[in-house]
Amino acid sequence: MSLKRVAVSALIVLCTAAGLSLASAQTFDVVTYQPSDANFPNPERGFYIQRAPLWRQSERIPLGPNDLAAARAQGISLIRTYYVLERYRDRPLDSAVFEALNADMNLLRANGFKVILRFAYNFPTNDDYESSVDAPLDIVLKHIQQLTPLLRAHADIIAHMEAGFIGAWGEWHSSSHQLIDYPERGVNAPAKAILFALLDALPPTRMIAVRHPLIKQQLFGESPLTASQAFSGSPQARIGAHEDCFLASATNWGTYLDANDEPQIAYFKAYLHADNRYVVQSGETCNSDEEAQPLITCENALADLAYLRWSSLNFDYHPDVIALWRRQSCFETIARHLGYRLRLIEAAAPREASRDGTLEVKLTVINDGFASPYNPRNVVLALRSADDALHALRLDSLPDPRFWLPNEPMVVTVRATLPNDLPAGRYELMLSLPDPEPRLSADPRYAIRLANQGLWDERTGFHALGLWIQVR
Repeated sequence: MSLKRVAVSALIVLCTAAGLSLASAQTFDVVTYQPSDANFPNPERGFYIQRAPLWRQSERIPLGPNDLAAARAQGISLIRTYYVLERYRDRPLDSAVFEALNADMNLLRANGFKVILRFAYNFPTNDDYESSVDAPLDIVLKHIQQLTPLLRAHADIIAHMEAGFIGAWGEWHSSSHQLIDYPERGVNAPAKAILFALLDALPPTRMIAVRHPLIKQQLFGESPLTASQAFSGSPQARIGAHEDCFLASATNWGTYLDANDEPQIAYFKAYLHADNRYVVQSGETCNSDEEAQPLITCENALADLAYLRWSSLNFDYHPDVIALWRRQSCFETIARHLGYRLRLIEAAAPREASRDGTLEVKLTVINDGFASPYNPRNVVLALRSADDALHALRLDSLPDPRFWLPNEPMVVTVRATLPNDLPAGRYELMLSLPDPEPRLSADPRYAIRLANQGLWDERTGFHALGLWIQVR
């Protein structure tokens, strides 16, 4: 195990039941940890694979376990699914849709994946996307209503959902039924109705990503989210961003509107930089032509990914951009740093603790990633006995990793009450960051792995901190 242990003495104050104070010296161990450069799968972040399993033209292409296993072997545990509903533009969804979706969701859960969902009514394969056909508003709203029970039933494996449904590829432009004002990107009444129907369809812990920052500003004003607003479950706190033409041009082909207005481009980037502290940013590249050449270089791509706080990026598209990143040797850096990359610097804990007493552990953590976690995440301390039994502790304080922003070392104090029936003995201190969803909380594939050497136990999803406590 790559760590260094030192002992320090501290003076602590204990309060008796009568209110008297007693001072006693207690020895703490402090352990420092070594970083890891490994690329490994972690939930809700990183490169994702994209599949279109339902339906393109008349073909149903189900997800496959071998495909998912191959992706996971490359450090990928995230998929974006394009569910194309072209045959349902004028009618309700039928049982075949729900059978297919349930099968896909269950397969993803069984294989340790989370999903970025998008629904669309077309998938253009040429430049004639202006003639792409979507569905009228009443049909779209009916489909969202029909999908609501399924979305809630499988919300545990939904990383986030892209707004979809409107226009070509569900990208919120070129709508044949005027579901959005375009090219002005105006949020008209149909667009607003669809977006709020999607927010209602998902539980308040899940986010919707929209294609243009102007859409969110039109709904909630130009000020980005503040820490006090973050993760509140409000509509504003649940709307993030997806970018379908990252680095394609100075405006990312329309994301920042006017290519000749550099202050406007800088303004929208600054807005996303601030807003994306607390919401998801995801998407893909789409162009490697002359217009993109100065932007897709590793130097510029790394700077923009960090500044805009990207959590996930398409592994499959655009292939020429991905190939360039491999040639210029930044692909692996991007793979490691998309989203969060949490790392322990050191930890401190007392050598002794009493049953029915309080155990205080100090963790110095840094996030080396481009972004922070955007979905709820638990923090669990446990004591591991000599016979390998884990005793999870009830925490008196609940740290929230969603506020562990990049490049800011922080001391996280975790207090736990030791149960009075815990057997006396010597225990190793363990740390886990599991998924809070009941179906996933005990699955180590859905726990966050820290970027340290020698701590991770893939059997349990816990990290062995190298700190031992004598319980009396």
